[in-house]
Amino acid sequence: MASQISTQQAPIHESFTFQSVSKKSEILAPSVSVTEMIMACDMVELTGQGSFNFPNYPEANKNFQVLYFRLASDFESLKGLFNGLISIGQPNGVMLEFEKELNRYTLKFYSSNEPVVLGYFSKITKVISEEIRFKKILKRIIENQKSFEAEGQLLRNEIFA
Repeated sequence: MASQISTQQAPIHESFTFQSVSKKSEILAPSVSVTEMIMACDMVELTGQGSFNFPNYPEANKNFQVLYFRLASDFESLKGLFNGLISIGQPNGVMLEFEKELNRYTLKFYSSNEPVVLGYFSKITKVISEEIRFKKILKRIIENQKSFEAEGQLLRNEIFA
């Protein structure tokens, strides 16, 4: 006689020490200005900066920032990627443009939008860093594959010689 397993068994209660896992997407760093962040970034070289307010409208209390930078020589080969990323779009209040005739970038924003600019510039540099890492890994894989094929060819030559 075959035994049947009942699907109406008592529920099994499992107990875990934690009920959920949360991951913070961004680590909050000490507050830095956009200028400090650009100066600390190895990918770019700050070439100039300026700021002005609107004296005719002091009640607006707005301060406009302009930063000029270029890609560092080690990152010049990634100019196409950098330009592509900025051409995709920018958050409101951020204007990042490439001036081809001067071979420099101009970043314009109101001081009140500084957190948005920090996040936007961080995302761009993160994508480029990931691209650099990917290319390094891919280069190692290709080198390993070539080495493996060369060793295989040597073995075939020894066997069939």
